[in-house]
Amino acid sequence: MHGILVITAVAVLTAGLVIGGAAVITGWLPPGRGRAKVARPKLWGYGTLTGTAGMGTFLFVGPLRGPTAEGMPYAMAGMVVFVLGLAVQRQAMKTSS
Repeated sequence: MHGILVITAVAVLTAGLVIGGAAVITGWLPPGRGRAKVARPKLWGYGTLTGTAGMGTFLFVGPLRGPTAEGMPYAMAGMVVFVLGLAVQRQAMKTSS
């Protein structure tokens, strides 16, 4: 079961890196309902890359590593970086005024 979780996490993180990289390099966003709300796609891409790095750090230093407390501060720092990535993505959105 652990192997399946690791493979799934790697696939999701890889998708985040590809989508975030495409947004930073070309300004492309994946199709969807939120696409029209993004005013600055490159900034959104940087937020995605930051959030992906934080989530990867959290997952692979924390829960997917095992039941040790040694990596807990690093895992929590990864979660903080993930939240900062979400904040950057939020700054890329259009404001309703």
